[in-house]
Amino acid sequence: QLFSLTKNLNREQWSTVEKSFWQVISKDISLLLPKNPLVQIWKIDRIQNSSNLLCSSIEIIKDHAQITERALLAQKGSIFEIDNDSFLYVELSFDSFGESDKIFLQTVVEHLRISKEWRETLEHGFSVQNRINLLHKITSSIRKSLDLSEVLGRTAHDLGESLGVSRCFIRRYDPNIPGKVLATEQEYVQAGFSKAADLIFDFETDWMKRLAERNTFSQEGTLENSLQKEKNDFLYLRKVSEELFTPDNLVKNLAEAIDLTTFLGVPLVYNGVTLGCICFHQCQEERDFQKDELDFIKQVSDEATVAVVHAQMYGHIQEQAMTDSLTGLNNKASFHKNLEQEVERARRNNSDLSIIMIDLDFLKKANDTYGHIVGDEVIKLLGKTLEKSLRQIDIIARFGGDEFGAILPDTPLEGAKKLTTRLTEFILGTRHPNIGNLSASLGVAGTPFSSLDGDCLTNEADKALYLAKKRGKGICCFADDPELIEEKEVQIKSNSLK
Repeated sequence: QLFSLTKNLNREQWSTVEKSFWQVISKDISLLLPKNPLVQIWKIDRIQNSSNLLCSSIEIIKDHAQITERALLAQKGSIFEIDNDSFLYVELSFDSFGESDKIFLQTVVEHLRISKEWRETLEHGFSVQNRINLLHKITSSIRKSLDLSEVLGRTAHDLGESLGVSRCFIRRYDPNIPGKVLATEQEYVQAGFSKAADLIFDFETDWMKRLAERNTFSQEGTLENSLQKEKNDFLYLRKVSEELFTPDNLVKNLAEAIDLTTFLGVPLVYNGVTLGCICFHQCQEERDFQKDELDFIKQVSDEATVAVVHAQMYGHIQEQAMTDSLTGLNNKASFHKNLEQEVERARRNNSDLSIIMIDLDFLKKANDTYGHIVGDEVIKLLGKTLEKSLRQIDIIARFGGDEFGAILPDTPLEGAKKLTTRLTEFILGTRHPNIGNLSASLGVAGTPFSSLDGDCLTNEADKALYLAKKRGKGICCFADDPELIEEKEVQIKSNSLK
């Protein structure tokens, strides 16, 4: 009757009545047997070689053993196999049963076995459907979004939650440096466990390097519980502390510190290059990943690989759009975008900001005399000189032709003057084999003399550059030059009269 009532329940509904279902079954069996003996249903734990109590016909006091060995139960009563994972226990000797009682119990366990098989089939159906839905969800988010961190973080969360693992996270690798992690995206952590994605074990680093050296993605092989034997290049360690024993117990101690028992790593591979991996941690107890789970994880890893490749392609296109093709420096659009960001940052931090405008002298003469190939060489040479001479935090750009610009974060005008004077000397000391030493005119503007505004800084640096070119070659001028101040005052008076 209970089976007929519960067979159409969904997954969530079944989980709430399952324990009660087995409890009532054990009580009913006890009532139908002579002397109403204790009747229990036990689940077998093959790993621990023990049995766990699922339900009992009478209430068990809290300090009563909930785990015991099957052999001990067999000494006290009779055992009837339900399937390979569970059995029915009756606290009566087998000889004390009449023939009809034995037939009755055999019929009961057969019905229980069928009920379990039906329920497991239904559960498998739920699981498959959930995975199909999850894969569709992941695929859709990857196709719609180019925010790689958000997509991979959400993928790890949904995948970890679906598989019921303790932790799940995705790492991205540097394809050019074996073993180097570019980023570890937001990890999924099951309630009750601490975060551990930032911790990288030596065995994981060694695995990354082996994948990079192999540079192929094997589709052959079988899953083995060993570091040396992998399927599809998976790294599967069922019991980390035992498989990777070291004399100093370092791995064991680290694994215990984060409750790590089972580790599974699945690579993200594209055209033979390992772009990253999905990592799974099972804590406190061993996890035996089934073939259907591994196949599903592989499907998700393929989709995650697509996300990484798309993001890299998009990033490359974006970089090209913001980069000068000749020098490899930022272009004019990138310069102005960075300038806006630095102005906002300077306002938030109440800091200074300066910019330099640079114009290469004699480029037209070099092009006319030696051709545009030599002219391009001179432009690239100046670009390299600027990179060497300025600081790492400074942002350098080529506007086109012979014009360059540099943004100097956290730098007031007085600091920019010193930097620019030194830069002018570096440029004058740079020599090209055909045209000799380079020469450039420079104009500088910066706070607090100039307003903290992108257009204002650019205009005043341009005026300073124009003044430098008017005065000669290889000269730098500044926005607070008396001639420019006088010109500015005249302009203000003219505007007020208007």
